[in-house]
Amino acid sequence: MNIRPVREEDIEDIINLFRINYGDDYAIPEFYDPLWVKRGIYSDHIIWLVAEDEGRVVASGACMLNAGDYNDNIGEIGRVVVDPEAGGKGLGRSLLAALIDASDERVEFAFAEARTTHPKTQKICERLGMVPLGFLPMAYQMTWRESFFIHGQLFGNGKLLREPGSVVIIPEVEPLAKLSLRNLELDDSVAVQAKVKPYPSDGKFDVKPLTGEAMVRLLKIEHGRYVEPEIFSALQVDMGYAQLRSRRADYLVAQTGDHILGAVGFHFEEHDKTVRLIELIGEDDVAQGTLLRLAVESAEQKYNAEVLTCDVNAESPRLQQSLLELGFLPAAYIPGMVFHRTHRPDVVKMMKLRVKWDLGPLELTDISREYFDIVVPAFEQAAGK
Repeated sequence: MNIRPVREEDIEDIINLFRINYGDDYAIPEFYDPLWVKRGIYSDHIIWLVAEDEGRVVASGACMLNAGDYNDNIGEIGRVVVDPEAGGKGLGRSLLAALIDASDERVEFAFAEARTTHPKTQKICERLGMVPLGFLPMAYQMTWRESFFIHGQLFGNGKLLREPGSVVIIPEVEPLAKLSLRNLELDDSVAVQAKVKPYPSDGKFDVKPLTGEAMVRLLKIEHGRYVEPEIFSALQVDMGYAQLRSRRADYLVAQTGDHILGAVGFHFEEHDKTVRLIELIGEDDVAQGTLLRLAVESAEQKYNAEVLTCDVNAESPRLQQSLLELGFLPAAYIPGMVFHRTHRPDVVKMMKLRVKWDLGPLELTDISREYFDIVVPAFEQAAGK
């Protein structure tokens, strides 16, 4: 078996691997588009490898280097598919190991998402030192809404750049935080703040879609961008109006007259019917809380989102509490996931489900089950189970 970088002549073989494994139901439908796959092959943001057996492509996998902001140094390892006829030879494990080796000098945090319909990917991640960090119930639309585990590991200076003393979380996050910190062999002591007041959400002001004129004024607000960002994502308002429109990011802007108070950004993924909150800007607590509520309402009413997600700064207990009261629940705790200014903050991944609770068939490893047992009861309670 030979593992090598992908080439353009591999495109049809890769697409065929996805069809063999998923039919037409893979969570990222672009993988069936030859032009999209070709762009990925030549992208500077992707490390893409294939495994050959006697000249035939039998497995494919990639590391996406643009999973976070440009300076986050995050690698998303996955998209691994193996020809079922070549199974049982350790191809998936070999590919993941090769991807980690190829990327660990370019990333400080790497993660992978493992399916729960079988334990194979979970076991591979664990053997490679990618430890579980959370359980994402009904996260992606496959044949049904499948749940995934998120596995991760800090590389290079990743652990050294954390500031554990900055972590302040609400009680609902504490069990996840302690488990993730122990899994990464980090000190599991965290500051827990009970009875946190959420941001007020009853502001009275004009709320309009983002325009180029509003963006100029919005860029002058530092809070939520450079100062104390509370939501992390790869999409941010300083990317520019044209880029945000091309990425189909929505922003709601709060203003009184010509005075801009703040903005909230969110992104709709049509295939999975998922809305992700991507940014919250504003020095006014009332503006932030009201915009947050309006973004959730827009996700539910405009897009009829089945899942809402948000990567929350673990140093922002008020936003954690605000989302909790809007129906979000903690699903993962990811130490040192992103980079901001001088350190790597921890991230709380929070989710809200708006579909019938049905996890389908599950097969879990022992270490994965620890997350399942922490995350699931709160979601079941919210679903009335």
